[in-house]
Amino acid sequence: MRSSKTLMAGLILGVSLWSAAIAAPAAPAAAPVLPPAPAAEADCQKTGGDVSALIDKGATSPNLPAARAAFQIGIMECMDGDDAAANKHYQDAKKLLTDDAKAAPTAAQKPKQAG
Repeated sequence: MRSSKTLMAGLILGVSLWSAAIAAPAAPAAAPVLPPAPAAEADCQKTGGDVSALIDKGATSPNLPAARAAFQIGIMECMDGDDAAANKHYQDAKKLLTDDAKAAPTAAQKPKQAG
């Protein structure tokens, strides 16, 4: 008699859990994971490589420490996935180095001294 009561209680419990599972609302479908939209901006890794080459060339620039600092911030932003911020820092570093190159007179631009 005891085994029939246990069997009946298990059957009732199973049916009630099964009916509750059917009556529960379905979980909302997860939003599909889409790849990031192609940005109109340049890839920060390529831009960073170009600026790195400029830093290597501008070893005598007085703006080199500031350009390196902006470049390193750009690297961190690029690693975080923020291409727009990284490219802004890279452009700041590039501007520091190119403005310095434009300001330095070359041998052809120096005025000749009368003598």
